[in-house]
Amino acid sequence: MKIGIQTWGSTGDINPFIALAAGLVKAGHAVTLVITGAERRDYAETGARLGFRVVQAGHIGESEQALNDIGRRLFAIGNPVAQLRFIFEQMFDPGVAAMYAAAQTLSADHDLIVGHFIVHPAQLAAEQAGKPYVTVALNQGGIPTRYVPPSPLPNLGHWCNGMLWKLAEKMINGMVLPSANSLRIAHGSHPLTSYRQIWESAACNLIAVSPVLCPQYPDWGENQRVCGFLNVPEEASDWRMPDDLARFLQNGEAPVYIGFGSMIGLALPNADLDDATRLMLGAVKLAGCRAIVQSHWDVVNTMPEDAQIYRLSSAPHTQIFPLCAAIVHHGGAGTTQTALRCARPSVVVAHITDQFFWGDTLRKLGVAPAVLNRRKTTPAKLAAAIRAVLASPAMRFAAEEAGRKLQAENGAAAAARIIETRFGHQRSQPLRFIP
Repeated sequence: MKIGIQTWGSTGDINPFIALAAGLVKAGHAVTLVITGAERRDYAETGARLGFRVVQAGHIGESEQALNDIGRRLFAIGNPVAQLRFIFEQMFDPGVAAMYAAAQTLSADHDLIVGHFIVHPAQLAAEQAGKPYVTVALNQGGIPTRYVPPSPLPNLGHWCNGMLWKLAEKMINGMVLPSANSLRIAHGSHPLTSYRQIWESAACNLIAVSPVLCPQYPDWGENQRVCGFLNVPEEASDWRMPDDLARFLQNGEAPVYIGFGSMIGLALPNADLDDATRLMLGAVKLAGCRAIVQSHWDVVNTMPEDAQIYRLSSAPHTQIFPLCAAIVHHGGAGTTQTALRCARPSVVVAHITDQFFWGDTLRKLGVAPAVLNRRKTTPAKLAAAIRAVLASPAMRFAAEEAGRKLQAENGAAAAARIIETRFGHQRSQPLRFIP
């Protein structure tokens, strides 16, 4: 088949779709991936290396500085519901026209469309072109089930959970449907009545989460398919470990990795970046451990050097995490599962929305202490959490057990099999690209 894929967001929203595209290419399909990204990164070389075409459909924010300003405003919002509304109104909706235009071309040229669960322009274009449409959910937090309440509410039993989900649906509808229905009506399609008609394809909704973290709940429909974590293959990157990092790793006990991913913004000088970096450095000093600290070091204000700390600008998590004793991170879906796949316990410093969900999920699994709220976290609180993890054989053992299970999974291959089973086994010759 010729399969078109469309995604939107930061690196954590793009990497799973790179993994899925690569998995579909390996299964014999021709793939095009459309990206609307936060980071101003060109993914064409990555696609060429893995055998699929990449199309850029604009960026989030008018400029890097504008995006950093949006991120600062988002972080200043304390209410998760208000954060989600802000994401849609300020980050997603301005790019709808560009996403829809790209989705129309994608739908005209491909047999099947696969979309990030929130990318309603892709759904509309596929519907209008008469092409089957698959959604990919990067977490299960928005899929109702009477077995689990909407996060972070307590589990009060099946009946109460069902009522809470009905209330949650009304709330999410208010954030999602106005934009989606405006686009649909403008292009002659009927309006929708629930966000679930967008976020969960009735044909197939791939839940890109390991079964270790997400069971297949009995009350989910046949369209809900837990395929496992979509992990970017090693060949996607040509990164090589710097000599000074190799020496740092060899000359002492395994360090703690600490970094907040896209939550520190782009590589532009600003006070928030300095504050986040100062928090990480201060916590490591108080914890008394060796550490790899990831930040935009080229633009961070001058901070004292420390032989116990390696300053990392960027590196593939899959190559760094296995060499560390524990991972301190923001709780993004990809980073959470990569840490677990690498069999390492975590400390989650959640910044926004679903990161609190992932932090609590890891706590329940026994591989992390209670999630920390970035707005309330101090170096002393973060240091205490780091010390607790390093001193816990139980967390280390639980992470090793979970890691063995995740390492045995291949989410991209499972997703390809699910798609082939649902939509047929017709295969196209893979597209060939010269890097």
